[in-house]
Amino acid sequence: MADPLSLDVAIIGGGPAGQAAALVLAAHDVSIAVIDEQPRPGGQILRQPPRRGADWLPGRSYAALKHQLCRFEALDGIAWLGGRSVLDCQPGRLLVHGPDGTQAIAARHILIASGCQDLAVPLPGWTLPGVYAAGGIQALLKSQHILAGERILLAGTHPLQLVIAEQIIHAGGSVAAVLFAQPQRAMLAPLLRAPATAVRRARDLLAGGGAMRTLRRAGVPVHFGTGLARVIGTDQVEAAETSARTIACDAIGLCYGFVPQSVLPRMAGAQVVAAGPAGGWRATHDAWMRASTPGIHVAGEVTGVAGAEAARAAGTIAGLGIALDLGLVTPAAAETAARPARRALAQHRAFASMLDAVADPRAYLPGPEPDTLICRCEDVPLAPIEQAVATGASANAVKLATRCGMGLCQGRNCEPTLLRLLADAGRPGDPGFTARFPARPVAIGDLLA
Repeated sequence: MADPLSLDVAIIGGGPAGQAAALVLAAHDVSIAVIDEQPRPGGQILRQPPRRGADWLPGRSYAALKHQLCRFEALDGIAWLGGRSVLDCQPGRLLVHGPDGTQAIAARHILIASGCQDLAVPLPGWTLPGVYAAGGIQALLKSQHILAGERILLAGTHPLQLVIAEQIIHAGGSVAAVLFAQPQRAMLAPLLRAPATAVRRARDLLAGGGAMRTLRRAGVPVHFGTGLARVIGTDQVEAAETSARTIACDAIGLCYGFVPQSVLPRMAGAQVVAAGPAGGWRATHDAWMRASTPGIHVAGEVTGVAGAEAARAAGTIAGLGIALDLGLVTPAAAETAARPARRALAQHRAFASMLDAVADPRAYLPGPEPDTLICRCEDVPLAPIEQAVATGASANAVKLATRCGMGLCQGRNCEPTLLRLLADAGRPGDPGFTARFPARPVAIGDLLA
């Protein structure tokens, strides 16, 4: 085990929220470490390739985030602990695993800015090689400049798939089709219900229109009201089947929304509530991003998926909140400094709520069959899970009876599906799986060293 580390502040996550908090705190005489599973900072939104070129993530939508990243990378006196996973998170202490084994970290304040993940959507054939979360396809493009396939199909309910399809085209790839399961009118209705928010974020909406024009020029069909029914193939993806057609492809990206990475706040005993239409849990917080557990702060997507700019604003507020709790700033100075970030966060969250309504997947999720694997880690199909749910079992009881959620991912992928099944059975308030150590897979030998 590596030597223990003692800090004033430990920040979990090197994405926009964690960077923003670090930039605030770096102005004060405090010891800070930023911990991230990626070797370099940036988070999912700014996945860094081995060597950054001038053409890395071009465009206005990434400019402010790239500027913040450069400022963060230029900071002195902050320990960057990349390539490390947090195994345990308790008030005042962490257990981290990385290249040098495990390491205990004591910290007066812990900021959890662990981000979000794609909603896992089980359907027949989804375990075939070539089926990805859409975010995985995008991560390959950003970090390695690799196309996931020669003919890629995107399917789901979230408008992000338009952006990803456009990025595939710009990278020289081929997109077989983009499928929106909901009708186009269902996507437009939330915009009409919140015209002020739509006008305020016109640039983002116009970017979606620009992506549509790019796809039309490339001859990519975009279908609305067309849900994905099953993935066809023997040893790998060969086609996608919808209710209306079969489309040849060799890779599929599923894009039905995103859920917060909530295991660490839950492990720390922080209060969480239902996150939104895609499912999952978000950590609650006060005006300074303090979680319900003393010494724990939360920021970014772990408090609800609202995008990178919202994460930046929340990270700034969290950094000021920690500085306030450490006695480094006065309440009046903190409030003045936080005012612009609070305004920005409110605006971004309003847009995120509208986007949640646009992309709401609940009425359009594909239906798994009895032998469709729900828990891929433990190879648990739908049938025994439904049988356990029918007995009145809770999520934890289903886990004990079927092993659903006992695998390497600790239920991150299968829990949303199980909770939907429980809600359909008349038990919508189930708290889900109990978060248990270790939060990430680790060899027993590394724990004993």
